[in-house]
Amino acid sequence: MKIKSLRRMLLLSINGVILLLMSVTGVSTFYSTHHELDELFDAQLAQYGRLVRHLLVESSSVKPALDNVIEVPRIIEDGIERTSAQERHPEGHKYESKIAVQVWSQDGQLLLRSANAGTHPLQPMDAGYHVVNFDGYEWVGFSLFAEDLKVWIFTAQREDVRGELSFHLTIDQLLPLSFAVIPIFILVWLTVYLGTRPINELSERLAGSDPADLKPLKMELPRELQPIQHAVNTLLDELKSYIAQEKRFIADASHELRTPLTILQLHTDNLAKARSDDEIKLANEAIQKSTKRLSHLVLQLMEMQKLEHLSHLEKKQISLLGLISDAMGQIESKHLDNVSWDIRVSAEPTIYVEPALFQCVLRNLLDNAAKYASPNSVVVVEYFSTLTHCKLTITNQLSEGSKPELDRLGERFFRATVHQDIAGSGLGLSIVRKITELHQKNLTWKISDDGSFVVEVVSQGNTV
Repeated sequence: MKIKSLRRMLLLSINGVILLLMSVTGVSTFYSTHHELDELFDAQLAQYGRLVRHLLVESSSVKPALDNVIEVPRIIEDGIERTSAQERHPEGHKYESKIAVQVWSQDGQLLLRSANAGTHPLQPMDAGYHVVNFDGYEWVGFSLFAEDLKVWIFTAQREDVRGELSFHLTIDQLLPLSFAVIPIFILVWLTVYLGTRPINELSERLAGSDPADLKPLKMELPRELQPIQHAVNTLLDELKSYIAQEKRFIADASHELRTPLTILQLHTDNLAKARSDDEIKLANEAIQKSTKRLSHLVLQLMEMQKLEHLSHLEKKQISLLGLISDAMGQIESKHLDNVSWDIRVSAEPTIYVEPALFQCVLRNLLDNAAKYASPNSVVVVEYFSTLTHCKLTITNQLSEGSKPELDRLGERFFRATVHQDIAGSGLGLSIVRKITELHQKNLTWKISDDGSFVVEVVSQGNTV
């Protein structure tokens, strides 16, 4: 069931539990009281029977007589509830008519009776308790045989008396609780209101937050709401970082796009002003070169932006050597021919990666190794595997005077001053770093002792 209002759910559930408990208590009290009164009245019936027997023994004789009738006051019941003092009439009590007594001889002669018992046996001449119907009511009776007097003594009481007393006793116990229901409901409502007020305060603070500010929330909240506050603050920090990252990306992209667009505009103007075929050819070549660089930059930007929002990789097992071959097939032939290649990777090793993305990693690394290596040098690609980790290394000899700034490599749009003449956008290593992070692999670079530039992709386990 979907909860639409926490406060309403708490109010209804708590009050419902209170009502349910009161109802269960009432029913339990009624039956418990009825049971105890049954035992009490049963004992009284037996006691009345023995008392009558004792009185008969004390009398000189027990003879049949029509006038041996115990009077019972006729008090009319009007259904009006009165106090105990008001129920005490001068002639007796109304409950006297609900208790009956009979004494019968062993041969079936009526010796003594109460006025409300009638002239027929109330119950069977069988010792013990009996439930009988008499005068339109259900009676609970007790039969006692006096062996020495050879008489049966019957005492009986109307069952509705017991029910009435049970009902009144239960009402007397539950009535104070019933009057307390409204104050209890008010206290429950007040408690729920005060208990949920911090939630309203938190929502008001969130609603009133400035989207341009995104400051973390600092509120004194109950312990149960502190994880929510922490989660909100974490989300705000991530959102703030994301917005700052997006702004920086837009600023960097705008800055990087400005240069090729300006160059493209310049060569377009030159083409319009060209007078000879040679000038037209030069301007045309420059436009093509600028367009290619601009296209490459836009492609890199799109790839970088896609990686920023990528959270799930469709990985699969694939041959490392085959992936290297495919990556080299995407490198321009002039760069491939600039160096010699020493691929020290056998056909057995496989890697568990997203093929298209990791091919992008290898393409960028191999392309950089070819572009920034000294002419006619050797680019070495090696694969090492142990029980704990595996490592793919790409080593190229740097051209003279082109030592890179290792600390800044991988920054967006960073390109060393000495490499400005080489085509590129400064996003390649940023893309490589992001993809390796998504694959939970470590990417490092260093300058070896012999002056070579070494890139290492390290992975835990026995596969890259």
